[in-house]
Amino acid sequence: MMKQKRYKKSIFLLFSAFLVCFSLFSQKNAYDKGKDSIIILLKEYSKTKQPQIPQKAFLFAEETKIDSLLKVTYVNFGMKSYFNKDLANLTLTEKRLHKFYIKTKDSSALAKQYYYKSLFFKIQYKIDSTFYYLHKSKNISVQLKDSLEATRRLLSMAAVQFGENDYLGSENSIIEGLRLVEPLDEVFFTGLLYERLGNVLFITERQKEARKKYLKFFELQKRIPNVKIKYEKARLYNNLAKTYEAEGNYVKGIEYYKKCLSIDSLKLNSLYRYEIALGGFSYNNFKLGNNKLALKGYLAVLKSKEKRNHKRGLAALHTLLGEIYASNSETNKAVFHAKKGLQLSKEINLTNRVLENLLRLSKLVKGETGRQHLEAHFVLNDSLFRRERSLKNSFAKVRYETEKKDIENTLLKKENSRKQLALESQRQQKIIAWLLTGVSILFIGFGVSIVSTRKKKLIFKAKMEQIEVREKERQQIAKSLHDEVAGDISMLHLNLAKTNQTTAAKSLDTIKENVRNLSHQLSSESFDKVSFKNQVINLISDFFEVDFRIKTQEIDSVDWRKINNAIKRTLFLAIRESIQNSKKHGQATVINLSFNETKNAVFLTISDNGKGFDSTSKKAGIGLKNMQERIEEINGVFSIESALQKGTKINIEISKSGI
Repeated sequence: MMKQKRYKKSIFLLFSAFLVCFSLFSQKNAYDKGKDSIIILLKEYSKTKQPQIPQKAFLFAEETKIDSLLKVTYVNFGMKSYFNKDLANLTLTEKRLHKFYIKTKDSSALAKQYYYKSLFFKIQYKIDSTFYYLHKSKNISVQLKDSLEATRRLLSMAAVQFGENDYLGSENSIIEGLRLVEPLDEVFFTGLLYERLGNVLFITERQKEARKKYLKFFELQKRIPNVKIKYEKARLYNNLAKTYEAEGNYVKGIEYYKKCLSIDSLKLNSLYRYEIALGGFSYNNFKLGNNKLALKGYLAVLKSKEKRNHKRGLAALHTLLGEIYASNSETNKAVFHAKKGLQLSKEINLTNRVLENLLRLSKLVKGETGRQHLEAHFVLNDSLFRRERSLKNSFAKVRYETEKKDIENTLLKKENSRKQLALESQRQQKIIAWLLTGVSILFIGFGVSIVSTRKKKLIFKAKMEQIEVREKERQQIAKSLHDEVAGDISMLHLNLAKTNQTTAAKSLDTIKENVRNLSHQLSSESFDKVSFKNQVINLISDFFEVDFRIKTQEIDSVDWRKINNAIKRTLFLAIRESIQNSKKHGQATVINLSFNETKNAVFLTISDNGKGFDSTSKKAGIGLKNMQERIEEINGVFSIESALQKGTKINIEISKSGI
């Protein structure tokens, strides 16, 4: 009957385990299939930008009811919606992530929701709202200790601040990011932070420091796997060139731009950097008065940017061409390019270039039109100044309000903790009697423990005394063997030799040597006369050979003066026996003796590089058995590890007090 019950219980457990494994396998299979379908939809959305695709993907993922797949779907389509400038689906993603957070309490999903909300406002050029939600997203990632995600948000915050001329705020965000990411030994985002820091230092006229950061960025780029370092070198040369250009060292600027332009296949494989280098080379030549060379370079860059319709670059090029033609007194061409630069700058909201072109046109165009350009320049400049100041205050306010809220939350937590402590105190008063009873029981147990410990110490002391008595007996037997038995055998040996009984004399000589060896084995020096360390050194010296080395480690780490003589004698005998075994049976060439001491015990490890033996099957010899018995007799722990051709290792642990 009992066997039947056990059998049924085993069948039930096996069936339950099968159901769990099958469920996990089915879920994994569903996740993989769902992920493949989502990837196909994501590629289609990237290619066609059809607005119904994200909704289709969301419904598909929601039908699987797999949270991990849902989150991946929302995150991937959210980013793709931003790149596609699809505000409707970006908003939908943000709302789905919020719903997901409410359901799962996954704070990383809430951080992503705030991030996508910031991207929604970024597309609409609502800078203060963009910064606000980036900051909220960053704070959640910091609380989650997700330093890498927090660093990404700080990079975006620094870019927003830099774009609005809040260079001090940008620098603070970058430094905060570096503090988070550098302990991770991460390369990519750390490098970007250093490059952004170089840009801030460049724009705030700290060129020497900027160059150091650009070089640091380049060193980090070299650590990224599969990076095309020669094109990263072009990036470095362009950055260094512009710092010298800002210092007015146009010759040095030209030198670095030329280094960049000389990189093989740069125009073919990194057109953007090629255009920067050629444009910079032309500008520095213009500043040195080489207008013809500068104009040639500008026109080549203009042609390249027109070919790929790079509006930002075209706005800059037309502005620079307006400047160079104005310096050559070619007014009509200067006006044409200034107007073109103004038009493009307005289209892409490049306000600094708008101001520059308005000012140039006010000087080039005479009469009322010129005056209107100048007035527009003043109005825009004043508006920009007020907007810049407002945004800086807004950024500071966001940080201040967030920090203030954090302080308020901390105070609320403290107040809640105080109330909780008061309630806890009331509960504790109800169980004080039980605690007192428990303490009494513990006190009694503690007393029993002390008595037990004292008893163990007394037993250990008695064992030590027994060992000392036995050692004295061994010393006496050894002395008798050496002085009396060996002496008598020597006399008998001489008499036999005199009567030409050489065979018997030789046998007797062998017996005499065996008796002497036995007396030496029974005998050991007194540790009161010769220290343990010196006895070990003497023992090592006795066995010294060129091809047989014995090494000691940390022998001085043990205070041997405080170690009981019986323990030292046990260790000494273990060392002697191990050396003999390693040399004779193990055929070792190196032996290591490693010592260690804690508050309660002494440790010895003896290892060799000999041929070893199968410790699982081979019976231990009498020497090893005696060694183990001696150690265990004084409450020590003995273990041996060995395998064929892998040497032998003996571990010994002996308590100082027997506890």
